[in-house]
Amino acid sequence: MKKKPLPDPLFLWPEEKVPQRKYRSKLERVIPDESPITLITGVNYPALVPYPAEGTKAPSKAVIVCPGGAYDVLALDYEGLEIAEYLSKHGIAAFVLKYRVPKQREAALCDAVRAIRYLRHFAGKFGVKKDSIGIMGFSAGGHLSAFAAGSYGKKLYEPVDEIDRESARPDSLGLIYPAYLEEKPRFPLKKDHPPTFLLQASNDPYFPSYTAYEKALLKRKLPLEAHLFPEGGHGFGSRPCGKATDGWLELYTNWLKRI
Repeated sequence: MKKKPLPDPLFLWPEEKVPQRKYRSKLERVIPDESPITLITGVNYPALVPYPAEGTKAPSKAVIVCPGGAYDVLALDYEGLEIAEYLSKHGIAAFVLKYRVPKQREAALCDAVRAIRYLRHFAGKFGVKKDSIGIMGFSAGGHLSAFAAGSYGKKLYEPVDEIDRESARPDSLGLIYPAYLEEKPRFPLKKDHPPTFLLQASNDPYFPSYTAYEKALLKRKLPLEAHLFPEGGHGFGSRPCGKATDGWLELYTNWLKRI
């Protein structure tokens, strides 16, 4: 069966105004992997891959999806396109963020913040609610999402156009088996931190990320829905694996519709 062609990407920055540019190559590379997962690297021109909400003509909620991959690669389909397609079919617009990799954490954070501003600026064009734009991510993408949610008031780069006048505060935050959140520098938190959905398995080697983030939000009495599963490990994505984590995406989708 042939794969569906990807939607045309929405490039986030004017070509000659990409902040913290490290490389100029436009050739993204697919990393060979034994598992049925598409891993890409060499992303130097960050973009959003759009999946508009299906079955509705009214403006919809929207989510920016950040795949994981240790900031070296992006698990593009497994933790990106497949998630976006599911959300789209359930009435939520989704935009997969191809942020800069490999080893470009600071640049990736600029990309995530810019993505929120970009989508808010063009909300009408893409049929989404300007005040219902969230971000979610997996593993390293969860780390990136958490930092984006706490960094929107910081000047991470020099404004390049009118898009950067928009607020970069996400209206929701989804962290699916996030990584590195117990490490320094610690994640920033704001008083108006967005409602957060946190999910992980207790046998995940990155489980300290869950406890660090949950503890910080509960201490500050910030809005949180948390799910802890007894099994599932790390990187279970959305494909059924016969473990307790199966069905988490439905939990997340229902939460998005409630808030």
